[in-house]
Amino acid sequence: MRVVSIVLLVILGTTPIIAAEQTTQDQPIRIGIMAFNTPEEGRQRWQPTLDWLSQKLNRPIILSMLTPSELDIAIANKQVDFIIGNALTTVAYKKDYGTSHLLTLVSNGVRRPEESIGSAIVTRVDSPIKQWIHLIDANIISSDPRAFGGFQIFAASMANKGLNAYQDIKQLNFVGFPQQKLLQQVMSREADVAILPSCVLESAIARGLIPPEKLKVALKQTHNEFPCQVSTNLYPGTALTKLGSTDHRLATLIVANLLLIDENSEAARTGRYQYWSAPVDDSSVFILLKQLEQWPFVTNWQRLAYNALPWIFTIILILLLGYLHHLRVKRLVIKRTGDLSAEILHHQHTQKILLEQQQQFYRAQRILLTGEMASGIAHELKQPLAGIRYLTQGCLYRLDESQPELTMALKKVVNQVDRAQTTIHRLRTFCHQSSDYQTCDLCLVIEETLSLMQSEFQRMHLIPEVKLQSLPVVADASLIQQVLVNLLRNALDAMEKCPKASLEIDTGLCDEHAFICITDSGCGMSDSALERLFFPFETSKPQGLGLGMVICKRIIEEHHGRIDAYHAHPGLTIKVSLPIKRSLQ
Repeated sequence: MRVVSIVLLVILGTTPIIAAEQTTQDQPIRIGIMAFNTPEEGRQRWQPTLDWLSQKLNRPIILSMLTPSELDIAIANKQVDFIIGNALTTVAYKKDYGTSHLLTLVSNGVRRPEESIGSAIVTRVDSPIKQWIHLIDANIISSDPRAFGGFQIFAASMANKGLNAYQDIKQLNFVGFPQQKLLQQVMSREADVAILPSCVLESAIARGLIPPEKLKVALKQTHNEFPCQVSTNLYPGTALTKLGSTDHRLATLIVANLLLIDENSEAARTGRYQYWSAPVDDSSVFILLKQLEQWPFVTNWQRLAYNALPWIFTIILILLLGYLHHLRVKRLVIKRTGDLSAEILHHQHTQKILLEQQQQFYRAQRILLTGEMASGIAHELKQPLAGIRYLTQGCLYRLDESQPELTMALKKVVNQVDRAQTTIHRLRTFCHQSSDYQTCDLCLVIEETLSLMQSEFQRMHLIPEVKLQSLPVVADASLIQQVLVNLLRNALDAMEKCPKASLEIDTGLCDEHAFICITDSGCGMSDSALERLFFPFETSKPQGLGLGMVICKRIIEEHHGRIDAYHAHPGLTIKVSLPIKRSLQ
């Protein structure tokens, strides 16, 4: 036989149920009862009823006593099949869990099951509370804000009076269960008013828990044939409710067997009820919900918020991570922008320095060229001017005194030749640049020269192959740099039309001399051109002066060094040698 489980939620218990995981066939019936008193009292009241059902159905039944909050958890986790609770239970869970009202309990002393429960405003017998408005300043306690027979009916009654129980009452506290402890707090003056379900005070007095002369029900309303004092309207009482996931055939069996219980059975006597009846008119419950502005008359924002909570947290987390990523990217952008700005400023400063060095180099180069031109012109004009002077003086020796005009003219020629020689000498002296000899490293001089020539290398898409080592010498670094620039520029000019240009710069030591070898893959030179490479005004360039290599040779010789040129097949190799740390004073 298939065993179905039912969890019983009772309004009187506090212990949550943890149901076993359901199987397809063998499972106990789970019936749950909403409990507002101790679990023991609830079990004593309802156990005979469950034993009746278990016997009739020949199936085990699990009873669980839960408070309203525990009931939410049990239903959400599908730990219940049936609920025995107040009339509000069916409506409260209908939207989310498809609950259905199956039966209504007819309690003892009740003639009309539609009027089975209300709220009692319990105070001390000496309480001055005479009107509902007086409750605003009172210290009020209740068991739970969701207690139907207690606070909910009371809050709806206050709403009928134009008062809001949640906002207008200055001192309102929910102290939990069991409900009898609220009576004790009112007696001990810890509170002025206790909001309880009807008949709780009468039951406590009947059991001797409360002296009859200590407490009373304030703001009483008269209801014919209702056995207890009450301060509000009456509503349907306990009901049996089916969860939407529960098998309807099982629900039919439960209903059929509960309807067989009469008021003389042990289950009815212990459970303090007369019998179970068909569902009664519960329209008053909907009116109460409307007064309290609860579902279905308003949106259950709490439930929606609860269901949406994981999504909200996920969205917030994504937004937070996105914002943190945005801050990180922004910080990196700011940092990178700062680095780029600093790099641009450094680049601009470097470009400025390079431009100044190039301008200084060009000025020095022009001065050197001017000096070399003056030397070349003096060298070339020295012999013709000397010849003119000697010939003129010879003519003067051969003239007699009879030709004074011719003598005077020849003397003027001699004077003009002397003047021309003096002018050339002065020009050469003026253009001569004194050298500044200091200890320097040829490696650093070469690196600075390569930096100056970088734009030329980029124009030709050329990356020089450089082999450098530290070479300390005593020299004028600026003059050595001018030599290197001349040699590199000549190499680049030679490779201008070369399909595959290459440039090698090698350094080393040999016989206490530092050497620099510059080898290009250019067009090279003929043997005759190579022999006259260091002659002035010898050039193969259309716009050249033929003084560059002459200047290089004189600078290197001034440093007591040597410069030579060799065929490289293809191209040309220029080797410059300088003494290591040799004083040139």
